[in-house]
Amino acid sequence: MQNNIACLSHILMSWLIILTPLAAQAEENHPRLFINQERINEIQWAIRVPQSHHQQAFSALKSRVEQKDWRAYDRKPNDGNWNYARSYLAKEAAFLYLLTNNREYARVAYEAIEAIYNEPDPDNRLPDKGYGLSRATIGRNMALVYDWAYHGMTPKQRAYIKEKINLSLDAWLTYQHSNLRNPLMASNWVAVCRGGELVMMLAIYGEKNRTNRYRQLKKWLKTHLSNGYGELGLSQEGIGYTGYAGIFLLPAVYALRSVGDTELDSYFQNLDFWKLIMYAGAFFMNENKEREFLQSGVSHSGINDEGWASLLLASVSPRQLPFYRYFYDRHMGIRAPGTAGEKFDDRRGATIWSLIYYPESAPSFDPTGIYPPAINDRKRGAYFFRNRWKDENDILLSIMADIDHHGNAWDRSEAFQLGLLAYQSRFIGGPAKEQKPALSSSLLVDGKLSDRENTGQQKLFASFSDGGYAIIGGGEKYASLGLDNVQRHLLVKFDRNTDTAIITTLDRIKDEETHDYTWQLNLGDEKNDGGIISTVGRENNLNIFVLRGQNNSYLKGWIIHPNPVTVMSGDPLQVRVSASNTNIWIVMMVGQGIPPVATLEGTGMETKLKIDNTVIGYNPQSDRLTISNLVD
Repeated sequence: MQNNIACLSHILMSWLIILTPLAAQAEENHPRLFINQERINEIQWAIRVPQSHHQQAFSALKSRVEQKDWRAYDRKPNDGNWNYARSYLAKEAAFLYLLTNNREYARVAYEAIEAIYNEPDPDNRLPDKGYGLSRATIGRNMALVYDWAYHGMTPKQRAYIKEKINLSLDAWLTYQHSNLRNPLMASNWVAVCRGGELVMMLAIYGEKNRTNRYRQLKKWLKTHLSNGYGELGLSQEGIGYTGYAGIFLLPAVYALRSVGDTELDSYFQNLDFWKLIMYAGAFFMNENKEREFLQSGVSHSGINDEGWASLLLASVSPRQLPFYRYFYDRHMGIRAPGTAGEKFDDRRGATIWSLIYYPESAPSFDPTGIYPPAINDRKRGAYFFRNRWKDENDILLSIMADIDHHGNAWDRSEAFQLGLLAYQSRFIGGPAKEQKPALSSSLLVDGKLSDRENTGQQKLFASFSDGGYAIIGGGEKYASLGLDNVQRHLLVKFDRNTDTAIITTLDRIKDEETHDYTWQLNLGDEKNDGGIISTVGRENNLNIFVLRGQNNSYLKGWIIHPNPVTVMSGDPLQVRVSASNTNIWIVMMVGQGIPPVATLEGTGMETKLKIDNTVIGYNPQSDRLTISNLVD
């Protein structure tokens, strides 16, 4: 009898062990993250509105998922990391299940996750081993499948994915990388790895039994938010890496909000990422179907967005949201260039964020004339100028002071670096990750650039109703190249009547020794392939250059001082002078059609250059460049 009781007790305990995980799963409420039933109902209603943002974005997402093939998400099918694409398919399929309650989409999502393990890609990128950024990418997407397709899967399927997530979370405990160890944590790796891990944990209610790790993840992300960005959200790694980090950082913040934890909000709300993208993001794509941006750090000119633009919709205050919606519609939304399948953050299966966060009920206001034409990021030392928010012909300009540096993160010594997008053309760009003198748009000394860690200084910034002024100090960068003192002045004046801009720079250089100085423009981007055509010549006894871009556009330059100088056409365009103390003063105008012919009075630094009804000069008393209009 006792043996029978013992046997029965053993059987009951075995069943209890088996049923406990299922009971725990039954207690979970899903979806838990980013979306609830009320928002699902709102999206379903918005999708039914003809030609609306939601209808077009939903159709684009649905057409990808219904191919049931990860190749629809892989722009480089021979790159060896197919598991990325499988996870994107799984994520969007799970979201479609939420909106339609069609279990077929949940099946597609589950089978894509299962294939990640059963048929690994050549690179063997998995959430629990190998490359850290892959772990975060695939693991976070897998977590969204668990959360969003939860009720469309069988208990066995849910248990399978949850087991894999827990294995991945265990693996994160011992994962090491130098970019994650630096105490300032400025690298995008922190946002990607720690943000991805946090979302994985929250999707399975893992914060309840991983309390210490949960607290540590939030602490790391606070440090990253505090040190990694300036007030505009710009990182030393550049706008492309700000965006890449953002597609993990923002979901981590929003996921915490979903579970009632606002611990990161005060750190996150200090950063105006949305304002950075509004000033640096253009309304046209490059030849690779990537959205164009003013370059900074080690970023390329096309950064894809990959969800960043859509995620930022949820970061803007209600008062500013109509202006960001206006920008978003033309940058990534219904008024953006490209087909429906190329809009709505189509990369990385990120259209989900466009559907979740697009404010269908908010108005849309043009920020032109309301937002200033020039803004700065004081912590990073970055300055952005924009004449309007209208179309591909908008004029966007930047200059970098690059005043801080953190270790264990991408960096580039970019003080004096210029950038210009205008008339669907990349007039000025570079250098991205290539440390080659020919790829910079700054000032070379004896043909050299500085080491990547050396910083500049910010001396002055002013925003006017029609432009702005910045003065950049050479700092460590040019001291390392042997100069006693150097400053770059930049004055920008927009003409909204003609949609043109006058851009004038003055490099004031002081040194006891003679050097070869090269004022230089990289025509296009880091690859020197922007398609810009350059010519040089003389006009009214001045050296000039003319750059020709898309849409019958031009950038014309007059070299005011010194005179004469050597001007080299091609890419890069170069103005060369050999001297000790000298000033390099250049006036440029960007516009469409036939470039104007300028007239001048005086010589040297006393020159007055007249372009139509505008006079450009230099005031030695204030040590400032000047632009004024003649009175008729």
